[in-house]
Amino acid sequence: MQQQDESHRLMMMLTTKIVEVLNGSSTVKVIKEGILNYRLLHKARLRISIELSACLASEIETPDCVDVVSDAEIRRAALTIAHAMLNMNWDWAKDYVNWDAERYGESVKLSQPNHEGLPTGEPERLRKYFHETDLGKISEPATIVDRHGKILTIYLPNILSPSRVEHVNTATKGLRKLLLRSLPSPLAAKVPWRSKGFCAPQGGGEFGAGRITISPAYFMQRQERIQDPLVTSAAYSSAEVQAWLSALATTEFFWNAITAAVAPDLFQAGSAAILGAQCETSSKSKASPAVSRWPSVFSGLEVIVNRVTLSHRDGGGAPTLYDLLVSLGIGHTATMKLADVGAELDYFPGTMVYISGILLEHSVGPWANGERFVIAHFMKDKVHDRMKVPRPPFPMQRFFLEMVGKDVSSSSKK
Repeated sequence: MQQQDESHRLMMMLTTKIVEVLNGSSTVKVIKEGILNYRLLHKARLRISIELSACLASEIETPDCVDVVSDAEIRRAALTIAHAMLNMNWDWAKDYVNWDAERYGESVKLSQPNHEGLPTGEPERLRKYFHETDLGKISEPATIVDRHGKILTIYLPNILSPSRVEHVNTATKGLRKLLLRSLPSPLAAKVPWRSKGFCAPQGGGEFGAGRITISPAYFMQRQERIQDPLVTSAAYSSAEVQAWLSALATTEFFWNAITAAVAPDLFQAGSAAILGAQCETSSKSKASPAVSRWPSVFSGLEVIVNRVTLSHRDGGGAPTLYDLLVSLGIGHTATMKLADVGAELDYFPGTMVYISGILLEHSVGPWANGERFVIAHFMKDKVHDRMKVPRPPFPMQRFFLEMVGKDVSSSSKK
């Protein structure tokens, strides 16, 4: 109940501010009689860009990130989201995603990563059937959309304040021993790729290295039939994880609100599935008493620390069940590559990326300096199906574009 109430309150604050920013970015509507005016859209984005730059330069730090999301953080997030929604890959002077996301998804095949650090052969195979895309370097808040305006990726660099990043960093240091214990034995004969590629600094660094999956209700691997039980992940009930979740509760409520603002149908689907899954697992005699306090609308989280991530797609989801990747850590300059669209995103601490992880192959290569970790939020399609929650539709760019500018037609008639 606390998750729903606080997430809803923050969602209302954030969406109200986003509408205010988009409405005020143009003196007239950028869509008139169904036609988008690109010149007006460009001007609106420039106005928001100037306001965002001023916000980032003058932001007052939030001293208490444990229990409070400040007005300054809401404003920062609203400006970042508004900029991203107007900064899409529809610049006809450049390459753009000239294919349909649903048809592309139907053609995608999951394959093992290339252990040499290169993309798999799948993006190259798909280029035989779909237009090649090369979006290049992306550093500003942006969206990647298909030819129909379906959103594939929402890129939100700097959306989190330095204080928020530091708060999450501090809390995650408490998982250091648990993470180090998750590393496979050097003597192990066979290690899955997701448990390889860790590169902690000498001595283990501040965060250690490793990978922990945290979920209040999911199917065990190879036990995903309709009659199989939902279970909590092995790490979920540990004292370290419960302390970490408690410290991050308000932050997760904030991230829920951001999810609701950028992908409302995804938020609703996630909320419904988690509520149903909590009811099912809490009814069992051995269920963890903390299941009801799960703070996220996502089915689970994975904390991945100091790892080079091979180019891959995420199984177990669906094209419209986006992953939320929150990049954190200290002083690193990591980048994320999206092989299917030829994009490279700056992925420094404080960045959030919503991505159709089963649709777009993604990777994070070696980085210079510092330590990095990601909190990867995911939704499992079979859990949603078990809870009788339908797949949400793709969020549409037009939903946001129609908010841009003031409608002067009604006032002119007075």
